[in-house]
Amino acid sequence: MSSPDPYFPGLNRIRSGLSEALDYTLLQEIEAPNSHDFPNGYFSCADFFKSLGPASFHSGYGFMEWHYNKRREAQMILPFLYVGPTSAARIIEFVKGEGITYLLGIREPMPYHERIVCADKCAAQLGIKSDYIVLEDDEDFAQSIPDIIRSINDHLCCCPVHIQPASNAQAPISDRPLKKVLIFCETGNERSAAIAIAYLMAIMNYDLVKAFINVQGRRCCCNLTDPLKGRLHTFESVLTAKRDLAKAQSDVGSVNGNPGVSSLRKRAIDAIHEGDSAVDVPDVDPLEMDQQRFALRNSQQPFSDRLDD
Repeated sequence: MSSPDPYFPGLNRIRSGLSEALDYTLLQEIEAPNSHDFPNGYFSCADFFKSLGPASFHSGYGFMEWHYNKRREAQMILPFLYVGPTSAARIIEFVKGEGITYLLGIREPMPYHERIVCADKCAAQLGIKSDYIVLEDDEDFAQSIPDIIRSINDHLCCCPVHIQPASNAQAPISDRPLKKVLIFCETGNERSAAIAIAYLMAIMNYDLVKAFINVQGRRCCCNLTDPLKGRLHTFESVLTAKRDLAKAQSDVGSVNGNPGVSSLRKRAIDAIHEGDSAVDVPDVDPLEMDQQRFALRNSQQPFSDRLDD
């Protein structure tokens, strides 16, 4: 008897109570998130969302247009985030045509992966950034997710701190070209897809199932291993715990008051909103933020105060 789900058997092995078939009614056009429940610097800087604007997060889907040969291509998950195989990352015409500015390769610790999972020639010819992350195993993958997401967002962010010196940092945000990242692995079906799923969970506030469906619905050949699914399930639990802790810290702060933290946060925000490109804002070490990061939770909507054009 065939499965009611023609594309994938589901994530039921990693989550109790989940039906055998995924609910593809969750596949939808992606819109900008209404909130971001993590402290500034954990996944992105304070002005990440405002610098991109809500329209940059809108993504449609062509689920019914998928055909088998598309597995060799890269697909857009968000307007600034693509997933695909190494072969797609090497196609200069595609990378240039899509406006990709960052090629991020995900390797395994195999001798041949340094040669196979490589798009340096394409990056060099186009003058764009390329980088590679070697993940030793699935546990290393889970531990690396926050750093990977932060590196993606640091590249994408158009705030005065992250804008490239060679570009026009004084230009209105609407005139700045949207930077784009292509995450790729050998096949584009496993670890690079898992990174995209984790990204939607952390940045778009999706749960694991909704994030998986909205990545696989755009790249239908995604096929995560059971250990990868398990690591994403663990990551979902971590995100839930951090959100709950952030809310608790915020509630306590609103009752008792925390003028010291509030004052420091206000000065940091004012420094960027003044638009003074000469302000030196030092990099934040997330490990050093561990004790106070949730006290800095921004309860505002992420796009409520756009950077001045």
